[in-house]
Amino acid sequence: MILRRLHAFRNRKRPDHLFPGLTRGRAGELRSELRHTLAEKGATVRFDGRHAIIEHPRRGRVTVNLENLIGDVAASQHPKAAHTMARAFVTSILDGEHAEDLGTADLYAGLRLRIVSTKNLVPEEADIVAAATLHEFTVDTAVTLVLDTERSIQTMPLERLREVDSLDTLVRAARNNLREELLGARVHAQTHPGSEERPGAYFRSFESGSYYVASAPLLLEEVLYAWAPDLDQSRGVLFAIPARHVLLVREISTGEDLLEGIGRLAPVAAQLAVDGTHTVSPLLHMWHEGEVTTLSSFDPQAKELKITPTPYLLDLIARG
Repeated sequence: MILRRLHAFRNRKRPDHLFPGLTRGRAGELRSELRHTLAEKGATVRFDGRHAIIEHPRRGRVTVNLENLIGDVAASQHPKAAHTMARAFVTSILDGEHAEDLGTADLYAGLRLRIVSTKNLVPEEADIVAAATLHEFTVDTAVTLVLDTERSIQTMPLERLREVDSLDTLVRAARNNLREELLGARVHAQTHPGSEERPGAYFRSFESGSYYVASAPLLLEEVLYAWAPDLDQSRGVLFAIPARHVLLVREISTGEDLLEGIGRLAPVAAQLAVDGTHTVSPLLHMWHEGEVTTLSSFDPQAKELKITPTPYLLDLIARG
């Protein structure tokens, strides 16, 4: 018993790598204070690294960056800093600036298109996503409108936005903002080669701290021209968006090379999605002549992956 208590005490004193500057004990206290304060306002929260994803019955889904709050708590010596600062922070987010309080210019500047998962959502999440959905993108994702401000990212119900302007106009602004976001993001690009036995089992990955990397397929052709100008898009592109910050791609080739690429990329995407904490889609998709087609299905419980190439891909494989 004494040894267990000593071990727990030592763990509390270790640094919390997700909340830099805080020990595990103080970081746990801050998370608890945020949960408690949000619960008082009828909201729930889950943590994604240094972000909090808040579900509120009136505000919808709001994603907030906690870095400034973490820094303020870390810099304070007051024993109740986590309590008082968490309450002030929640009040500023939920009772402060609303979308309707923004000027038209600020609202237009904050709009973004975003691809989100439509599978395995709790009812509250499903309602929020449905209210903000413009259209289905793949069999397991949808395109939504979000409002990205200095303090938060809020999923926006379309009915509320229709009061501001026509959806077509707002979507054009959101698309332009997404383009600017992606082309300005600091992206880590990496090539993953095949093996000596399976040289075609190669693909590329793109990772960034931006919340919108998984939304890059909405502008895939022009984004890849910027991120991978040597990638051959002439036959189309295989892609996967297993997590919010990750995009996997591979050019569509022919013959055994293409077959090996599909066989490598599909399981990698599924595994990254299963292991990740902010999954978007575990499936493999194809972009060809402006159309998106899903090529795989995945059962995470049975861990069964099924790949179904289209006639177009089967013809290319047969050309080998």
